[in-house]
Amino acid sequence: MSWTTAVADLRALLSDGPTDKLRQKRVLGNQDGVRTKFKTFEFRRVTDFTTATAPLGVFVDGTAVTVSADDVATGAFTLAVAPTNGQEIEARYYMQWFIDSELQTFLRSASQWLGLGATFANVPAGLQPSALQYAAADAYQKLALRWAEHQSETYRLEDQPDGKLKSVADQYRAMSTDHRKLALSNRDEFYKRQGQALQPLFRTIQGNAKETVPQR
Repeated sequence: MSWTTAVADLRALLSDGPTDKLRQKRVLGNQDGVRTKFKTFEFRRVTDFTTATAPLGVFVDGTAVTVSADDVATGAFTLAVAPTNGQEIEARYYMQWFIDSELQTFLRSASQWLGLGATFANVPAGLQPSALQYAAADAYQKLALRWAEHQSETYRLEDQPDGKLKSVADQYRAMSTDHRKLALSNRDEFYKRQGQALQPLFRTIQGNAKETVPQR
């Protein structure tokens, strides 16, 4: 039976669904009383500010304002009215780590690791837990690489202290290692229970033994 829920299952394991990660913080962009274009820090924002309703949206000094244009892929948005210098601009929204195509790549890698080819939809039910753990390991490894890169290289901000960046990246690497171990354990347990691969071979010989006559 085809594994049609693979991407959704991986999202659930990673807690990366459309409403799993709520953010509320100040936005990026210089305020000069004229500027209307700003940007949220996180990439891959789920919430579209042009259609968002409270408690989501953009707020200037605590009051919801109208957003005339929004690019959720980059986080850039345009306010209908420029805020004055000194006003606080905050946004409340949901974001995600990964898009579907990335999750599909992780799942293909997991299927190939299991020796089942690149079509992860064909992974049998008994091996799906192992495939999910392996795909999650790849996902956390990618997050570790993202955090290892200084944020100023993308956002032109002052870099966070190296120690803090390293700590976050190391946490994701540790999570990747844990999931990879679980993937291996789940795979081996499946084969042991199913009598394949790691199951010891044995054979029963049918027949009668010849009666032995004692010698005097």
